[in-house]
Amino acid sequence: MVRRVIFISGTIFRRWSSTLTSTIYALSTAPGRAAIGVIRLSGPRSQKILQRLTRSTKPSPPRTATLRRLYAPTVSTSAPVTEILDDAITLFFPAPKSYTGEDLVELHLHGGRAVINAVMNAIVAYGRERDDVALASDCRIGRAAPVRYADPGEFTRRAYANFRMDLTEVEGVAGIVDAETETQRVAAVSAAGGYMRRLYNSWQTELLEISALMAAIIDFSEEGYFDTSGSLFHDSIANTTKLLSAIQRHSHQIDRSEILLSGVKLALLGPPNAGKSSLLNLLARRDAAIVSTTPGTTRDVVEIGLELGGYKVVLTDTAGLRAASAAGDVEAQGIIRAKQASAEADVVVAVIPAVTEDSQWHKVVKDEILTLQEIGDDDILHSDVMDPVPTKEKTIIVALNKIDMLRDPENEIPLLITQIKEEFNISEERIFPISCTEGDGIEKLTQYLADSFEGLADLGSGAPISASLRVQEIIRNEVVPSLQRFLEHAKDDDVVFASEEIRYAAEAIGKITGETTGVEDVLGVVFSRFCVGK
Repeated sequence: MVRRVIFISGTIFRRWSSTLTSTIYALSTAPGRAAIGVIRLSGPRSQKILQRLTRSTKPSPPRTATLRRLYAPTVSTSAPVTEILDDAITLFFPAPKSYTGEDLVELHLHGGRAVINAVMNAIVAYGRERDDVALASDCRIGRAAPVRYADPGEFTRRAYANFRMDLTEVEGVAGIVDAETETQRVAAVSAAGGYMRRLYNSWQTELLEISALMAAIIDFSEEGYFDTSGSLFHDSIANTTKLLSAIQRHSHQIDRSEILLSGVKLALLGPPNAGKSSLLNLLARRDAAIVSTTPGTTRDVVEIGLELGGYKVVLTDTAGLRAASAAGDVEAQGIIRAKQASAEADVVVAVIPAVTEDSQWHKVVKDEILTLQEIGDDDILHSDVMDPVPTKEKTIIVALNKIDMLRDPENEIPLLITQIKEEFNISEERIFPISCTEGDGIEKLTQYLADSFEGLADLGSGAPISASLRVQEIIRNEVVPSLQRFLEHAKDDDVVFASEEIRYAAEAIGKITGETTGVEDVLGVVFSRFCVGK
């Protein structure tokens, strides 16, 4: 029997399956006053506790929602009504086909604090057995209490311990709980549903087959079992090269997805009193920034988080750009920070007033927009040549604000668009006439922003990938370097060292999922695939 082992931060953890573990319980819904509260139990005494709570002589039917009355463990003869705790929906999931892999019970109660506390106290009381004192002294139990409140994340930890999940699925569950936007939810559901596990397991299977080829070459070619060891070695090189390319593309997709999952950086740029703060309030759907007709109201960077088109956005309002001679010391510092925020942003919305009494800002804003375009071009020129997909240019959009103040909008707006297109080198499709006071054009601008966010990740038709920093570092620092070193050794026909690198890569992927391969796994492939020693 092969023992499955996982490695985290240099420490070895093993999955143990034991009937002596404690029965745990916890409130699975948020504490506080609510219509419904759900208490969950998992462990060997779950079913018996449910029977005692409901005073039932028969086991509960599996996976069937049943309305049952819950009773207190002590009976008051003077007031019989007080022995009733609540009327609840009960569910029983027998092992091993439950969330945790153990017997699991769910109690759907009324959500009052008194009800929740009373039922949890009853769970502890009903969970006691006569031999608990003797069991508590048994070191195999680990935790002394046979029935206890669950540790944080313990239900999912038991699911992992009982092979109901691997580590990628565990992290996916955490992602679902923490998801704030639709994009984050889709990525987390994909991970929790096993997409990452299946992908990484397929990589590990491929590496296992390559390792088996290498083992066959090293151990059996000299004994005459293989006359084509050279072709086997070339097959190993070809398969590893193909796999390395797929892993690098996957790593790049994770990096691109991170833009959407952690939050797209969107900066508002423009001259003073152009309406940047008004646009921020419209996008945020609340008064997040102070709006005033006085130029230079925004002196510092104002940053808020919001959801836009299903994407998480970190929206930044900045100080208005104008000549340094016209700004005071504090405003000048704000202008410096505005330029820095725009340079770091993924998307920049330049808010340009259609009507203004101050034209001194024009050259400053124009120079800044052209500079930002050069930053995008520079990113493309200096992108890593090994990167499967080059870095996208910085997305710059123009919001032509205050069109409601134009005397002849039909004729003036096309002229202004043409002027901006030529002077700022912005395509017409990225110029949006808007009015923050009337709301005109805001919906079109918002939709274009959402579409541009999707284009930032360059994921094609695929969904964004949610991967923890732990997974990213293992792929980037262990899996990819091992496969690259394999190819280097392969060029020198160094079969032994090349074989070791394949083994390292397979073990690294095992760290991701929590599963590792052993010698028995490699030999199993060797003997089954090549019929060695038949």
